[in-house]
This record gives sequence, C-alpha cells and structure tokens, in this order.
Amino acid sequence: MKLEFWGGADTVTGSQLLIRTSEGCLLRDCGLFQGRRKTAWDLNSRIPYPVKDLHACIISHAHIDHLGNLPTLVKSGYDRPIWATGATMALAEIMLMDAAHIQEQDAAYLNQKKSRRGLPPVRPLYTVENAEQCLQLFRGQNYHQVREPLPGMEVEPLEAGHILGAALHRFRISENGRTITLGVAVDLGRRGLPLIRDPEILHDVDILIMESTYGGRLHDAAEDARTELRDVVRRTIDRGGKVLIPTFALERAQELLFHLSSLIESGELEPVPVYVDSPMATAVTRVFQQQREYLDEEYWELRGQLESVMSPPWVHFVSSVEESKQVTASDSPCIVIAGSGMCEHGRILHHLKHGIEDPRNAIVIVGFQAQHTLGRRIVERVPEVSIFGEKYRLLAEVATLNAFSAHADRDELVQYARATGAQRVILVHGEPDQRDSLAEVLQEMGIEVVKPMRGTVLEIP
Repeated sequence: MKLEFWGGADTVTGSQLLIRTSEGCLLRDCGLFQGRRKTAWDLNSRIPYPVKDLHACIISHAHIDHLGNLPTLVKSGYDRPIWATGATMALAEIMLMDAAHIQEQDAAYLNQKKSRRGLPPVRPLYTVENAEQCLQLFRGQNYHQVREPLPGMEVEPLEAGHILGAALHRFRISENGRTITLGVAVDLGRRGLPLIRDPEILHDVDILIMESTYGGRLHDAAEDARTELRDVVRRTIDRGGKVLIPTFALERAQELLFHLSSLIESGELEPVPVYVDSPMATAVTRVFQQQREYLDEEYWELRGQLESVMSPPWVHFVSSVEESKQVTASDSPCIVIAGSGMCEHGRILHHLKHGIEDPRNAIVIVGFQAQHTLGRRIVERVPEVSIFGEKYRLLAEVATLNAFSAHADRDELVQYARATGAQRVILVHGEPDQRDSLAEVLQEMGIEVVKPMRGTVLEIP
C-alpha cells in the first residue's frame, strides 16, 4: 500500500490523499488550492496523477478546500463513483455550482481586460457544465455504513464533528496476507459545538492521518462562543454601530444564527435586525432545515422554543443586489453576516468598504484566516487595507472570537491521537509552524510522527 499526498499536506487547502493498493486507487478528497492567483491556477489546473488509475473517490465534507476541484477531475476524465454522506451530497450541489459560476465570472472579467489590451483570452478552471457532470457521480454513504470500493479495502465513515455531514474515515486494507487499519481524521472538529454532534473516535488504528490546522494553538472553550458574541454585539449596538461578520456560508453562518437566536430568545440581547447577505448561506440554511437528522440535541432543545431556529422574525435573508446595497448604505445599528469568510470576495467587501473606517462599527472574525488574505490583515490590525484597489484606514473595532473554530486545537488533537491508540501519526492540513508544534508534543509522547509534503509518497509495508 502507498499513501500519496497531493494537497493539503503542508498547507490547509487543496486536500487530496491517494491510497494506492495492488487492486487499484482511491482518492480521498479533491480540494481546491486557495491563495495567490497564479500559484492556485498552476496547482488546480493540473491533476498530478493518472486519472485513469482511480477506481473511486470519497469526500469527507463539503468545504471547497476538500471537494472544490472535483469538476477538474471529472473534466480530466474521471467517471467513477464519488461517495459522501447525504448531507454532504446536498451541500456539494450548492458549493460546486457556486464555485463554477465564480470560475466563469472571473474568466469573463479577466478576458474583458485582456481583450482591450489585445491579449489572448484565459479559460475558466472549470465550467457549470463540468460541475453538473461531477454531481451526477455522487453516491450516498452515511455514517457507519461500510462499503468496499476496491477489493480488499473497506471504508467506514464516522462523525467528524466539523460541519454538517462531515466524516472521518476508517479504512481496513488487506494486502499480502496482512490487514492494516488506517484512520483519517481530516478535518477533525471539536466537542461541544452547537448544531452538530461530537466527533467519534477512530479506535484501534495502526496509522492515523490527522489534521494540524491549529496544532500550536489553544482555542477558547467552545461554550465561550456564545458569551463572546453577546458581548461584542452589545457594545457595538450600544454605540450605534454595525456588527460586520465575514463568515463562511457553510456551517459558521448557521452557527451564528443559532447563537443569536438563543441570545435573543433568552433576553441576553435585545432583538436587533440580522441580515444574512449571502445567497449561498441562505441556500445552505435551507439544507440544514431539511437535513435535521444530522443535527444534535442542542438544536432540538431550542427548536422547541422558537418556530424556526435559523429564521426567526429578526433575521432577514438578503437576496437581491439592490437590497444588499440598501443594507450597506443604512446607518442603523444591525448585524450583517456575509461572505466570504476570509474577505477575499463576496458581498462582505462592500460592507467593509463602507464600514471599516467607522469606529462605531465592529468587524467580528469567527473563522480561520489564511496567509495573504484581507481577513488575515484585518486580524493583524494593519493600519490600512486595500479593498477593490483603494486604501482604507482600519478604524473599526476588530474582535477575533477563537471559540468559534470548527477545528480541534492542540490539546484536542493530542487527546484524539492518544485515544485512537495509533503509534504512527501522519500530520497534514497545517501550516508549517502549527504542524511542527503538534509534532513535537506527539513525539514527546513516544508517537512516531511523519510530516509529508505535497508529492510525498509513503510506502506502507
């Protein structure tokens, strides 16, 4: 057996793990690399292994860095099954169609500029048609349902506790008279998050592949998210400002709505207009309401108190561009939830453009901000940022709420690795400093640690 790491190894985007046995190959995740345009294009446009070798693909969850390059795979000739949980299948349609539209729009915008300069046009990474072809290959595999995608390979999904429908995977691989149990905990969530159930333990694995996104950091307790959100909303509304929350449309937006509903229902916050200015977040929220069997007890407890946890009277889902402009132009105190989560594109940029220089306002960061993104610069509180090519002073309050992370922190990762019983841990999905920090702790515990790079091939005897 060979493990080939083609993305999401020493970075946090572009996850692709190829498991190769004598019977064939399985790809776990096919994520989109995100970052500087040219580098991302080079990595995303070329599939680095023979597509004809693949017999199956299995997807952990619906984040773009884990499934966003599936249309390129299909465009390159892949026509086998793509296995995922029911919730991931429902979310994948939203995420992939949106990503395809963005690819087409970006190419059209660049081609307008190139045409004026007499330069040859560029092509989109993939098209809506490619995404539609990809979606036709999805097949359902829910938690604890064991399948055999290849002879001698059994795969069982377990609860990841990360986002709706996210799965860890236990592989039992029999080859040359020996059976190896491989656990893949990427992405690994946290205990105590609202809406989704806690991650399950991949017990008794020989080898554990585990993420290291926050391998050197400690989060605030998950229970603190509600209190931290309450406090920043209170002080911002009290001074007549807007609370601007750049957020991921998938999971984080729904988690915010859950907390805000709980805070207002309990009387800890006065009802205040909440604008969800993200068509994708609106669509994802509908999936949450339809896929309730994936939600945990906290949701059902609050569901009994409110007619609808995620769409009470004070929540307004903004659909049209005109309505979004009205929210942006309004000076009334409110909460705005908009994408994108790292402030690289989407409607949040318009809200930031109009609100970042007003000290009454607060920019509330509730998710990971990758290097070289506007979100990272805001977190670092640089004096001046660029939005749509223009400079703006960062005068609004910046509040970073670490309790909102859906990724396990250092202590949670260490506890998880210990609980699996693995004596060999392969660390992926982390920037170098985070991965190195976690590796040091695990090695002190006597665990063998491997840190692959993109293109690393590990042969498992």
